[in-house]
Amino acid sequence: MSRRLLAAVAAAALTCGISACTEGQESARTDPPADVVADAPSDGGGESPVSDGGGDAEGADAADGSTSAAADLPAPDPADFPGMDENTPEGAEQTFRFFADHLIWSYQAGDVDVLDSLSGSDCDLCRGNVEQIRKLADDDELWTSATIKDVNLVSERDDEDFDVMVAYRASVSAHIEPSLGRNERDVPARDYVFGGGMVWHGEGWIVSDASLSIEDV
Repeated sequence: MSRRLLAAVAAAALTCGISACTEGQESARTDPPADVVADAPSDGGGESPVSDGGGDAEGADAADGSTSAAADLPAPDPADFPGMDENTPEGAEQTFRFFADHLIWSYQAGDVDVLDSLSGSDCDLCRGNVEQIRKLADDDELWTSATIKDVNLVSERDDEDFDVMVAYRASVSAHIEPSLGRNERDVPARDYVFGGGMVWHGEGWIVSDASLSIEDV
């Protein structure tokens, strides 16, 4: 299954009225859609893979030291994601939610060890983000503090490409992101719509493939 199809499935699952959805939380898709699929690690010439590629903030101060507080943020606690070691759809959901939360945290802290361990070797979006975060950490250009809040989380078994497909919508608070050599930019609160193709590997779940779109709220 292509990552674009995975993204479409995720978007549909989170907006079609499934009982697990939270009413009133869906947001309009940006135009054009901000689908983000990293086919290869970034070469440092563009925006970060979880960015929508918007413009730079006017007058942002790159030397205000604002990223230092983000580096002290505690990592997502596995205890808050129960069942990740279980070969069930619920286990796949919690593992993918843990992965997505770690992705956002890693852009603030620069630590990709857990993110890397959950990423399948063929997951381009996973690997692209891991490499991008490593570069940002080396350049001391991490995000300022941002929080992530659950909106919707659904899954279904998949007998063709993955064991379970997961769709996860989360709200990420406003923060400041580096812009790779240019001025930092203010990023407003947005919804991140993740799609995950999950595969069970005997001792736990791996993100075999993933998609991400970013939507204004």
